[in-house]
Formats: sequence, C-alpha cells, structure tokens
Amino acid sequence: MVEHVAPDEANVYHDRLYAAIWEEEKDIEDPEVLSDLARDLAVPAELIERVVNNDELRPAVASSMERAHAWGATGTPSWVIDNKLMVPGLQDDEFFNRVITKLATTRDNEASPE
Repeated sequence: MVEHVAPDEANVYHDRLYAAIWEEEKDIEDPEVLSDLARDLAVPAELIERVVNNDELRPAVASSMERAHAWGATGTPSWVIDNKLMVPGLQDDEFFNRVITKLATTRDNEASPE
C-alpha cells in the first residue's frame, strides 16, 4: 500500500517494517504498529488502519501467491529472473551472478544471426 500512496517513501517504510519484525520483535499484524511505522511519511495512519482492519489487500496477496505457486515457489524468498527461471531459497551473490551471466549469454546466442 505504501508503494502506491507514497512510492518515494516505500524503501524507508520497508526498512522500518523489517526492523520492527527482526530487531524490535513487534507485532506487525497490529494496525497501530503499522501506522506508527509510517508516522512521518505521506501515508495517513487512518488509511493503514482501515486497510489492515478490513483485510483490503487480501485479494492482491492471494493473486500474488497464486502466481508464485504457478512458478513453483513453495516458500520465501523465491526469485523469478527474466521471466524464465525461478530460484528458490536464499542464494549468495555469486550464484546470482552466474545465473544472470548464463541467461545473458543464452540470450545473446539466441539473438545473434548464424
């Protein structure tokens, strides 16, 4: 929701959200906690509380989960690269570098005339 209301502030909100979960162990299902994380952002607290209390994002989450399952994702994180490859689980940077290089090489080979 923050991405739509205040796209320039989404990264700030996400950083606060992750800190609230993993560092502060706050209950991020609590609408008041979520609105407090946006206290100085351009997202009205009452909007956050309304959306959470009324489960207004449930259809979007369900749709996203359906797409992920169609790709074969069974957990998070899962990564879809270039709409061709789904990579499950946490991977190191070197793994992604190899995958991206391989996809780029394959694309170049497919694009070059013989």
